[in-house]
Amino acid sequence: MVAEGLRASSHSPKNGSLLILLLGLLPIISIAGYGIVHELLSASSTNIAYGANVDMTAIIPGTPYTVTTAHGGNFFDLAEQLGINTLRITDVRWELTGEEYSQATWQRVFDEASQRHIHIILLLIDGKGHSATEQAHTLLESYQLGYASALWLVDLDNEPDLSDPQRMSALRKEATYVHEVAPGVPVTIGGWKSEMPGHPGEFDWQDPADIPKFISLVDVVSPHLYQFGEGAQQGFTPQQWTRNFLSAVRQKAQQKPILLEEFGASNGLAPTTASNPMGSPEWQASVYHGVLQEIAAEYHNHKVIGAVAWISAPRMLQPDDLQGDMSGWAFILNNGQRLLPAAKQFSAPPNTQP
Repeated sequence: MVAEGLRASSHSPKNGSLLILLLGLLPIISIAGYGIVHELLSASSTNIAYGANVDMTAIIPGTPYTVTTAHGGNFFDLAEQLGINTLRITDVRWELTGEEYSQATWQRVFDEASQRHIHIILLLIDGKGHSATEQAHTLLESYQLGYASALWLVDLDNEPDLSDPQRMSALRKEATYVHEVAPGVPVTIGGWKSEMPGHPGEFDWQDPADIPKFISLVDVVSPHLYQFGEGAQQGFTPQQWTRNFLSAVRQKAQQKPILLEEFGASNGLAPTTASNPMGSPEWQASVYHGVLQEIAAEYHNHKVIGAVAWISAPRMLQPDDLQGDMSGWAFILNNGQRLLPAAKQFSAPPNTQP
């Protein structure tokens, strides 16, 4: 706690952490009408996005990371069983090699999601030697996934540097293109960072004050939130930590819907960038429970449309990444044969009391 206001923090589990300062309340600018996101704000609580990030390597058959159930089911069977209704799909293979899966492979993923009534957030990202817009051309236009019924949101990038003029120019061009090839599908940007003035190479992560830098490009504001252990050291429960952060985001979101597109906590079973030693399966479950409680509490009145956990299952290794295959953040281990307590939180009845 600091004198000027309540301090909350967020960081990327993949790139490190810095505190952000949530300062006093500012007026919300009222903007009327966002027809493109009307369905995201249905009055039914069943439409809250209870989601998880997942890599293609966990979804498709025949990889070292493929998830199956004890009875031979696939990843979608398990997601349905756990109460997960939204998936943000990453593609590490594309990121590392620039090689895309076939149209048939992607189409099967989207078809199965549609059959299970599971929404897909498609993350577009630069691949080796290729831009995110090139990936959009392949997936959304050539593969025609821009018209797939399961496509719920298109994510233009993961935690871009908003202080990089070239990156911002590329994002503007990408947003224009995505709206052309996936008409009617809302777009978002998954988290963000800005270089700290006078400190080259050091970044301020997920600062709500940076939202005006990209608000015109998105239909949905999608922050990422971590450091729940640090919040606990300051006396905040995971639910309170989430509430404080979303309050600051809401003041800059210009009444656009808010999706907590990444949140997570270490399970204590493998290395992560989490700076707090609290990691354990029980701690991870308590974070999931608190976050999802707050999302349920804020859904009807505050345009908070859901939360997406980082990450469901291990994925392809990224070279030189301390966190390896992300086992330390996952709640599904051993190719689906071990479920940590956090996995049960998606279908737990929400208790919206603080």
